[in-house]
Amino acid sequence: PVLTDADRQYLTCDATCEAWFHRDGRVIGAGRSTRTVNRRLRRALEHRDRTCVVPGCGATRALHAHHLVHWEDGGPTELWNLVLVCPYHHRAHHRGLIALTGPADQLVVTDAAGRALTSASLARTPTRPPPDVAPCPGPTGERAQWWWYQPYEPRPPQG
Repeated sequence: PVLTDADRQYLTCDATCEAWFHRDGRVIGAGRSTRTVNRRLRRALEHRDRTCVVPGCGATRALHAHHLVHWEDGGPTELWNLVLVCPYHHRAHHRGLIALTGPADQLVVTDAAGRALTSASLARTPTRPPPDVAPCPGPTGERAQWWWYQPYEPRPPQG
């Protein structure tokens, strides 16, 4: 396949898609086409979640409506099965880096190892001292030496 299963699920998560199945040129079935979140449901979702639902993430812009039980696995497009996630965490979920489980009102977010994420688990304080590195002295004030620089010059057209 051209796309991995995770990439396919990510790309079709919010897409308008109606699958038609053909055999010998005849339509044998059509898939559901209610994958997208309508305006009224989106407003209810934004009122409930307000930010990305991943603990510690306060993103409020460009949030994706995500099906907890994926639409292609039979998950309905209903408020209890939808949460708002930022694009970063949406990709992370579809790549298996985090898991979003449960109905929206009992959501559990875990990392790849199965540990539940809390609001303090994303930004951890350092546990060791900073490295012993001399500070950057900054610019020295010397003139740039341009004698070695050769700008790119495209070849003349042939023919």
